[in-house]
Parts: sequence; structure tokens; C-alpha cells
Amino acid sequence: MRFTHFGILAFVLAVIAGPLYAVPGYSSVRNLISELSAQNTQGNWLMSSAFIVLGLGIAYDGARAFSVRQLPFIAFGAFMLLAGLFSHRPIATEVPYVQWVHSAHSALATAAGVSITVGLFWQAGTLQASMPRVIAGLLAFVCIAFPLAMLKFPEVQGLVQRAMYVLVFVWLFYSYPLRTHAPRI
Repeated sequence: MRFTHFGILAFVLAVIAGPLYAVPGYSSVRNLISELSAQNTQGNWLMSSAFIVLGLGIAYDGARAFSVRQLPFIAFGAFMLLAGLFSHRPIATEVPYVQWVHSAHSALATAAGVSITVGLFWQAGTLQASMPRVIAGLLAFVCIAFPLAMLKFPEVQGLVQRAMYVLVFVWLFYSYPLRTHAPRI
């Protein structure tokens, strides 16, 4: 099992278990995954740890099988790891939190999203086989369209985000890092 597989498994388990440790009122349909790691909330260490394990696994596997085309994915892993070190603001407005910590988490999560999107576009433009190119291109589109849908439809943003993660994680599970190298000449 690659470290990326372990990281994906840890992240998915933390998300699935989320309703068991989340604060009252948390909804998997409405709330973001990052809100499971919110500051000053019960069980937040589980989701924070999952961000760290996922990021570490992806960055490590990418560095181990290094090629220039791995860089956006290594960056994605590094940004996810760092996002796990900083927590989102709580969903309950009366719970105190540190704004700069929330801002750091948001910036790092955004950087992770940009990195994976760049990596997928790069794959779509450089892979030789047509089906993997199409799949990478569609996933890059998903990484742009789904966050926009989350902004447009906040009442289902949690569901949309989870669908995006499932699609990207399936690709990472089967294609990363071994099928992301430049073709040999």
C-alpha cells in the first residue's frame, strides 16, 4: 500500500465518522469537511490529523517517485498537511476562535485546490493515452466547477465538496504517483 492510499483511507474514515464527533448542528450536506477540524470543538483533532496524514502521504509518494510533473501533486500534499496544522472557524458563532488561524487554513486549502487543479491540467495536456488525458481534464474541470457550485449553493456545499473529493481521491488512488510521470523517450 502506498502512503497516498493510507492517507486517503484516513481522510475518508475521518469524514465518514464526522457526524459522530462533530458539534451539534453539523450537517454533511451543508457543512464543509474543514469544519470538522474547527477550532475549539470536540474531536477536531481527528480531522486535523487526517489532513496531515493525507498531505504527508501524497507529498512523500510524490517525492519518492519524483518527476517534474509530480510537483503540483507534491505541493497539493504539502498544502493539505499545512492546512491540518491550522483550523477552520467553528460553525457555532458563540465559540471563540483565532481569525488568523482560520485565514491560514482557508489560504492553504485554496492553495491545495489550485495545486491539484494545475496538476490535473498538466496531466491532461501531457499524457499520451487519450482516456487518461480526458479523465484528468474532466477532473481538473471538476476542481473548478464544484467549488463554484459550492459558492452558488451553500445549502448543499458539503455534499458537493464530498463528491469532488471522492472523484479526485479515486483518481489519486489508482493513478498517483505511478501514472503521472512523463513518457519515456
